[in-house]
Amino acid sequence: MTLSVDHIHHLDRHLLGASDVNRPMALWVPSERITVHVIEAPAAPQRKWPELIPWLLEDRILQPVEEMHFVIGASSVLEDKKQLAVSVVSKQDLREWLRIADNAGVDCSAMVADYLALPFEPGRISMAWREGQFLVRTASDSGFAAEADLAWLLVRRHLDAADIAPRLSVSAPDESLIPDDLRADADINNADIDWQFAPIPESANLLAGEFKPLSGDLSPRAWLSSAALLMLALVLGFGYLQLSNGHLEERIASLESVAETSFGNVFLGSRAKPEAIRSSGEQLLADLFKQRESVEAPLMRALTGLDALMSNCDCELQTLVADSAGVSLTLKNAAKVNARTVNVPGFTIERQDVDELTSITLRKVAK
Repeated sequence: MTLSVDHIHHLDRHLLGASDVNRPMALWVPSERITVHVIEAPAAPQRKWPELIPWLLEDRILQPVEEMHFVIGASSVLEDKKQLAVSVVSKQDLREWLRIADNAGVDCSAMVADYLALPFEPGRISMAWREGQFLVRTASDSGFAAEADLAWLLVRRHLDAADIAPRLSVSAPDESLIPDDLRADADINNADIDWQFAPIPESANLLAGEFKPLSGDLSPRAWLSSAALLMLALVLGFGYLQLSNGHLEERIASLESVAETSFGNVFLGSRAKPEAIRSSGEQLLADLFKQRESVEAPLMRALTGLDALMSNCDCELQTLVADSAGVSLTLKNAAKVNARTVNVPGFTIERQDVDELTSITLRKVAK
């Protein structure tokens, strides 16, 4: 019998037949290995959420972000802000579950947290016992799995936080697993979860992104159709290449002419053959960069900074000395000269007046 849905812990209960190899199946997986975080939707475009959300949750998870798999699930609106439910599971767990499914001859199409197999009804919390743990479903897309003590602690928090306390529906093999104060008001039964017939929500599928299942094998007829289409595409492509080859040659010749003309416009007085344009251009650009370095040298900056000092000063330049230490000039009739107007980074300015002569020195600051 080929099954469409079951719990991953139950795969060893089914005998494999010849027709069961690679049978498609959706699997419930242990909820205790999965956490669901509700966060405010990022302001970035939705296509960037898969890249941003792992780092938004980095402080909430214990393992490195690179080792975890993140699946964006249902969304809701709270106080006019969009909220996202993000399921987080270890990549190692997913690979182990896929290995188990493969060993059982299962072609897994979906993996969903098993608390979602519990029935949901507004105003009710559903609980069920599963192999030493309680599965708890608190809403349409939220729930958890935990040992009894922790499960009841979390359930009490949900009851206390609600304006109107929801009812409890509990499936357990022994009523003693239910606290005395909650037992009277709870709907109790001992039914087991029917994993094979519980509706599985595809929106909560953990097999997304890098774990998304590959499409199934193509039938022989589909292979023949695909091969014929491939051959037709190759023939048409070859013909197109032959027809476009001549146009490409004409286009190349036109581009060479444009490149040669453009080179002459950029580097006046220079001409280069098409095959030498790149090397010639690189050499000319290197020369221009060297000229720029010379202009931006500290001494040249100091000389340029003197423009503001000499403009409309009605003075006479007597001497100008420039060396690696700075620039020194002697002026006559320099009463209007205001040395404070000179501000050259990396230099200090000094002024000294002797009779009719004024000495102004831009001295390089030692680093």
